[in-house]
Amino acid sequence: MRRVNAFTLIELLVVISVIAILMAIMVPALSKAKNLAQGAACKGNLKNYCYAIAMYTDDSDGKFPVPERCYFTQSTAYPVESGLASPVHLRWCNGEVNLRDHAEYGSPFFRYLANAQAFICPTFRTLAVRNSEDHFFVADTAKLRQYKPWYNYTMNAYLGSQSSAVKNTKVDKITQVKQPSLIFSFAEESSLVDVAYNISGLNDTFMEPGDDSMVQRWLGSVGGSPRLVIPGPGGVGAFYDVIAGYHNAPAADLMAGRGNCALLDGHVDAYPRAETFVHAYPR
Repeated sequence: MRRVNAFTLIELLVVISVIAILMAIMVPALSKAKNLAQGAACKGNLKNYCYAIAMYTDDSDGKFPVPERCYFTQSTAYPVESGLASPVHLRWCNGEVNLRDHAEYGSPFFRYLANAQAFICPTFRTLAVRNSEDHFFVADTAKLRQYKPWYNYTMNAYLGSQSSAVKNTKVDKITQVKQPSLIFSFAEESSLVDVAYNISGLNDTFMEPGDDSMVQRWLGSVGGSPRLVIPGPGGVGAFYDVIAGYHNAPAADLMAGRGNCALLDGHVDAYPRAETFVHAYPR
């Protein structure tokens, strides 16, 4: 009788064990490589924002675009947004106003971004799901006819805002910013909410850590140093908005990593949410 060559049960178990060990080694490495690639793509996106702000201010006698309308021609509802209670707060995921497809809604500043590769971080795109705790999002998301996250870079509200809430904190021109290498024009903002640190997730076109009264109170409590104004229980309390933290974040806390920011001197860097105010405050 001819002998049949075959694996024994022990040999099969050894092979399976080796494969399992290799997978355990490779999967984290592949995940890290993917995260690094997505982070690099995000920084590339924000580099375009650096160029756009520089060109816009150069063409506008140093004046910043209005953060509340940096993407769109108006902050009031377009006809296509009928039925939404707070349409401006859901434009980031409303495919019906995606400026790639609807250039007619684009602001004068947006024309400077027309050639940008993307307005959204690839990491954010995988995290932006329909379970954000942001109260504006919760109230309106069921009414969206086309849910399609397409941007998550928001402008520093302290640069060129026309809101009376920050009239004493904001500046109008780039020449009024004391340290351009430390102050961001645009930053990543998460759709997630951690009520101890931020009461809003990504919900509009601008990032506002706090209004004038909050800023005055914060600075007064830390002896006037912006670097000491940090959100959270160990800081000055909850901000309105914070820098996103999903880059290099632990799986248990997607806000505990860093978010990329486009700085006014033209470079891109990443900061944790604790440094939101010091990199937003232009004075």
